[in-house]
Amino acid sequence: MKFRSVLIFPNFNSGDQAIIQSIRQKNDSLYAHIRPHVSLVFPFQSNASDTIICDAVQSVVKQFESFTLTLNHVEGDTDNGYVWLSVAQGADIIKMIHDKLYELYNFKPFYRRDIPYQPHVTIGQSLHPNEARQLVKTLNESQWYITAKIECVAIENILANDDSEILASFELV
Repeated sequence: MKFRSVLIFPNFNSGDQAIIQSIRQKNDSLYAHIRPHVSLVFPFQSNASDTIICDAVQSVVKQFESFTLTLNHVEGDTDNGYVWLSVAQGADIIKMIHDKLYELYNFKPFYRRDIPYQPHVTIGQSLHPNEARQLVKTLNESQWYITAKIECVAIENILANDDSEILASFELV
């Protein structure tokens, strides 16, 4: 059985990418395993073939055009040690893609109704709650306005060592 997820890798400019990666390097336990991303279908374990998963994702992705997202605020689930940059512009499109993917029989069983979906880029995880709260407070002392072009949706295999291996990538029209 394979662990997979469906996600977006924003195309940040090099300066913004460096800022995000600098924060992640200190605060995100997955920093070395995967680059900054927005999850559409959270990690799930499935026996479905790569072809079936790819066809399902492609059937949704072909309905959408490329777009720009803006990250403008730091928040998180600090009680559980998570900190993220919230998506402002582009959040509605991301939510539509997320919802359409979870409507498919391949992903429907993995939908987490207990967690409200908020598009974001994780910059801290596995933190002590007090560390997470302090990080949110400190980072929000600065103004955030990061934009990125979204041109494709990817499927990853999550390897045993937590590395991300891209299975397929589908361009938004």
